[in-house]
Amino acid sequence: MNLTPEASFFDAQPMFVCEQATLKILDVNTAASEILGYSKKQFFKKRVIDFGEEKTIQELNLGSKSFKDQNLEKVWVFEAACGKPIYFQLSAHLINYKGRPAKLVIGHNVSDIVQGKTKENKLLSSQLNLNNFPLAEVEWDPSLNIIRWSQKAEEIFGYTESEAISEHRLLEKFIHKDDLEHVRYKINEAFEKGEQEVSVINRNITKDGDVIYCEWYNSLLYNENGEVAAIYSLTHDVTDREEALLNTQRSMMSYQDLFNSISDAIYLLDKDGVIVEVNNGLEKTFGYRRKEVVGKHNKILAAPGKYDAERIQEIIQLAHNGKPGKYEGWGRKKNGEIFPTEFLVNTGNYFGEDVLIVIERDVTDRRESEEALKQREGLFTKLFNSSPIGIALLNEHREVEMVNDGFEQLFGYRENELKGLDLDKLIVPEIGQEEAVKLSEAEQIKQVTEKRIRKDGTIVDVIIYAVPVVVEKCVVGIYGIYVDITDRRKSEEQVRKSLREKEMMLAEIHHRVKNNLAVITGLLELQSFSAESESARRILRDSQMRVNSIAMVHEKLYQSEDFSEVDISQYFEELSHIIHKTMKQDDIKVDIELNIQAVKLPITQAIPCGLLLNEILSNSFKHAFKGKDHGKIGICLSKQEHKLLLKIQDNGIGMPEDSEMDINKSMGMTLIKTLSKQLNASCCFRNEDGVVFEFEFEKKENEEKIAEPFER
Repeated sequence: MNLTPEASFFDAQPMFVCEQATLKILDVNTAASEILGYSKKQFFKKRVIDFGEEKTIQELNLGSKSFKDQNLEKVWVFEAACGKPIYFQLSAHLINYKGRPAKLVIGHNVSDIVQGKTKENKLLSSQLNLNNFPLAEVEWDPSLNIIRWSQKAEEIFGYTESEAISEHRLLEKFIHKDDLEHVRYKINEAFEKGEQEVSVINRNITKDGDVIYCEWYNSLLYNENGEVAAIYSLTHDVTDREEALLNTQRSMMSYQDLFNSISDAIYLLDKDGVIVEVNNGLEKTFGYRRKEVVGKHNKILAAPGKYDAERIQEIIQLAHNGKPGKYEGWGRKKNGEIFPTEFLVNTGNYFGEDVLIVIERDVTDRRESEEALKQREGLFTKLFNSSPIGIALLNEHREVEMVNDGFEQLFGYRENELKGLDLDKLIVPEIGQEEAVKLSEAEQIKQVTEKRIRKDGTIVDVIIYAVPVVVEKCVVGIYGIYVDITDRRKSEEQVRKSLREKEMMLAEIHHRVKNNLAVITGLLELQSFSAESESARRILRDSQMRVNSIAMVHEKLYQSEDFSEVDISQYFEELSHIIHKTMKQDDIKVDIELNIQAVKLPITQAIPCGLLLNEILSNSFKHAFKGKDHGKIGICLSKQEHKLLLKIQDNGIGMPEDSEMDINKSMGMTLIKTLSKQLNASCCFRNEDGVVFEFEFEKKENEEKIAEPFER
């Protein structure tokens, strides 16, 4: 069929209107009858495919290379009424035909291409390459089963046309399970609204199991009852685009998360100073929500009367000139509170628009800390300079950084004379240089008493405190604190001299008292020689021993370095030995066992203790062992918590069976009770395999004892 150049495409190509499902021909155009040579009636009730079959170019075994140049792989071979083969490529399109869905099948005549012929002035589709159509075509029946599957669909999803058509509800298999409900929702929503088109992007699973993103353009065809009769879909692979979009979204989310994670207020301003974006930190800093400030001028964040337009303009200009800076200002919160701020200003780009990036921070706490630090520094400076003791600050090289007024008064040097110099070389005597270096290198606080040299050459006695300044476990300096003790040393020396004189005097007194008591003892002994009765001699001997026990205390004090306390252990041992030697009898052997803890007692308690021991031991020797040839006396002095317990017992015959009143009225018991009162001791006695005496008392602090802060 030859056509003029004015002929239209619809006049040149055979077209068939077919039932959607069966492809039975419902109508044809004139070109179909003229090209194939059949009347319209001969087409009705037959299918398009009944007039030919699809074959590959290889099956046709044609020598022409034109079809290769046109990238033709398959063609339909129709047999005309005259028996001549005519070559077509078929394309199908869903249409609405007389109120019901149908397919429009177009036969694109490619006979000239296949046969290698070139004819001009004929309106042919020789340049149409359907295989390169970028969209895959899929047709669905009302149950969403596939009834058509294009070559492009096979390339995208991997299923052949026969596999796609034969697979029951392939939709549920090759749409990702997480997207299936969304796809169904979109289709049902379009149907409920009576819409004819709906598009959706979802993930699909290929035959090989790969997950791809596809964009679907779906056309819904309705029958005369308003029901969906078929769906015609065009789709293409948009995986690269979606992954790029997802990466962009992730980057934006990361940026947004970072943007909002910063606790300082960040806001972007356009060229007019209007806020275009803010982070979450702005609400924390100023109390405004994003929607309350976006679109507003940044003055909303400035304290009243503190917004200086000229200064702000200068800051903006500096930022545009590549000189971002840090500035201080005053902000106002939503609740009206005014607070000091520090802000940084820089330029940036926000969705293609030039913006100013402002980072503003509430520095209230820092200002308060700085003010408190200034106050502390002021107090320290005042304390440093007004302190009456000398203070010098040295660096890590032991060089003077600063000294206070007290140091200048103590050593005579002014600060400008010392700054930068090694202090030890100026004020430390040569003999003390080595120790001074160790002191200056101390890593912990040290205290020493040394001599130092004043500027005029005089020597001063000082207590030195070395206080290291440690920063991050490193010593970066050291404070030398000097306390002048020259006058105190002089006073101490005077006290020592006076003390030595008093000690000598006290020693002489004890010596003389002891000698006087020895004279008394001698007189008593002489008197006993001249006494006529044994009773008198016994009384004189007892008195002699009592005086002797007192004299022994003074002897011990005279021999001791400490004139205020007596070593009871040594005293009891010697006293008991003298009593034993004096009172022993030839026919009775008496053993004395001592268990005395190390205790020192003042003279006011040592003498009563000695007299008690003398009285009880004398009575034991006189009366306890009558009728026995062997006896034992135990003497124990022990510490019981805060008290002392003196226990004296023998294994003799015990106390006489006299009445308790007679015992208490005896001379010996009266003396024992008197001595107990002097000790402020509790006193008890009993018969227990002999006689037991117990005295419990507290040690007295010697009021006469001289404190000894100095060396002797």
